[in-house]
Amino acid sequence: MNNAILFFFNINVSGIKKINDNYYFKYLNNSYGIYLYNRDITEVVFLYNLNLEVLNRGIGYTIILTKNNEILFMYEDKYYILMRFPNVINRIITYDDIISFSTLVNNKYKILDKSNWGESWSRKIDFIEYQFNQMKNKYPIIDKYIDYYIGIWENGISYFNYNVSFNNKKYICHKRIFFNMDLYDFLNPLNFVVDFKERDIGEYIKSFAMNKNFSFQLIDKYFNNLSRESIILVISRLLFPSYFFDLYENIIVDKEDEKQLLEIVNKRNIILVLKHIFNAYTNINIPYISWIKKEIS
Repeated sequence: MNNAILFFFNINVSGIKKINDNYYFKYLNNSYGIYLYNRDITEVVFLYNLNLEVLNRGIGYTIILTKNNEILFMYEDKYYILMRFPNVINRIITYDDIISFSTLVNNKYKILDKSNWGESWSRKIDFIEYQFNQMKNKYPIIDKYIDYYIGIWENGISYFNYNVSFNNKKYICHKRIFFNMDLYDFLNPLNFVVDFKERDIGEYIKSFAMNKNFSFQLIDKYFNNLSRESIILVISRLLFPSYFFDLYENIIVDKEDEKQLLEIVNKRNIILVLKHIFNAYTNINIPYISWIKKEIS
C-alpha cells in the first residue's frame, strides 16, 4: 500500500497499519484512513458531493483526490478511497448528535435516495425468500425463525404503504446507525444515504432497545418531540427487523456462525416498544397494529 499511496498521491508515508479491509496512517500531524470502497461505483461522485455539504458545516472527513483528481484508486484489483479524519475527539454518539446532524438536501442526489421503503423492502424480501429456499437445510436456526421476522417486516411494508402519504423532505442519513456507534463511524461518508430523517432516528431507537436495558421513559423522551407524521415513519422503521436480517446476511454471505442469532431471537424488546408507542399516542390517533397492541408484556 505504501507504493500505491506514493504513486497515486505523491505522498511518501511509513507505518501504515492494516485493520480488517482498511489501512491507517499519520502524515503531517493528521490521521488518514484508506477505506475499501464496497458501494456501487455509480454512487461515488454523489457521495463526494454529499460529503462536501457536511464539510461546509465545519465537521467531517476530507476526501483526498488522487493526483489525477480521481476519487477512487485501485489496489490489488479493489477500489479504495483516501480520507483525512475529522479534527474531533472520538466518542460514542448520542441521540442529540443524530438530530443536530440532519442536513436537508435537494433532489440532485436521487441515486442515493433510499426513501421508498415499501418498494425496496418488498424486493429485498422476495430476494431473501428465493435465496434461502436454495439453502435452507444448511441453516436450521434461520429456518426456525425467518418466517416470523419476514412477517414483522411485511407488517412494516403495509404500515408504511398505508400510512405514509405525505411528501417528506430528504436529509443526509446513514445506511446503518447504532446506539454504540462512535463519532468517526458516524461521520464517515461511506455510510451516507439520502432518506427521511426518521431513518436514523428509528435505527438508533431500535438498536438501543435491542442492545441495552432500555427504559420506556427514555423512549418517550425520544418520541415526545416528534410530529405525528414522524412517529408513523419511525414506527415503520422499527418494524424492519434489520437486527435479524443484517446477521442473516453475515451468515449467508460471509459464512459467520448462525448461532449468533440466538442472542436476539428471544428478545421481544422491539415489539414491547411498539406496543408502548401504540398505547401512549392514542390521543393523536397513531395507526396501530392490532396483534402488537394486544401483545402481553
